[in-house]
Amino acid sequence: MGQGKRNVIEADGDNGLIYSSPAIHERRRRILEETRKMIAEHGLAGFSMDEIGKRAGVAKRTLYNAYQTKERMIAIAIHEYFERYLQNIPYTGEPGSMQRNVERMIFVIQRNRQLRNYISAIMSIYFSADSDSDIWNTMHSMAVDANLLWINALKSKRQLQPWIDPARLADDVVRTEYAIINDWCRGKIEDEEVVYHLVRACLTLAAGATRGTGRKEIEDMLTEFKTSGIPLPTLPTSRAKKG
Repeated sequence: MGQGKRNVIEADGDNGLIYSSPAIHERRRRILEETRKMIAEHGLAGFSMDEIGKRAGVAKRTLYNAYQTKERMIAIAIHEYFERYLQNIPYTGEPGSMQRNVERMIFVIQRNRQLRNYISAIMSIYFSADSDSDIWNTMHSMAVDANLLWINALKSKRQLQPWIDPARLADDVVRTEYAIINDWCRGKIEDEEVVYHLVRACLTLAAGATRGTGRKEIEDMLTEFKTSGIPLPTLPTSRAKKG
């Protein structure tokens, strides 16, 4: 799945020019910001390259020269926003730790609650039977990569069950995350329940795949959340919020 994401990101034709020209950097920012706005407003079915060009103040052929296809431009816009947001999370856990991965889930779902239209639109794309492969691979891989840091750390400590493949476990965790987020988008999970629902489900899945200290840490955290609740952090006021 990671290879699909890399192929999409490499398709960004402006990439080599970003640092040599402030004007090109600003043009790219406008294009991707308007892309995200249009996803939130119209989803994929109502997405228009003509309209993006008008909003961003560029010719339609410029969009195709830079990104080759509409789908790749959308994939890059989604990926860039996600990565920029992750970089601005004020983590307390060490890289590769369960604490850090749980913090990521909590911050991301809290952010999602402020962007319901946008998240609903991209979940519709992800779960569509005819979803474009570039967009689907990007959405799936960016979440897989975030989970793999923790899962590979568990493997290195021999805290995974012997039958567990880390990449497949990360796939399963992401599918669980997205299924819960999609249910929340559709109103099947209440706002005040979605954070606990998401964290509990993902940690419960991971508990069955771990052993020893790794499993004990998961069980302790689940017990703490059950008895004391999940502390909801203040969202970072990051540049990522600008699109």
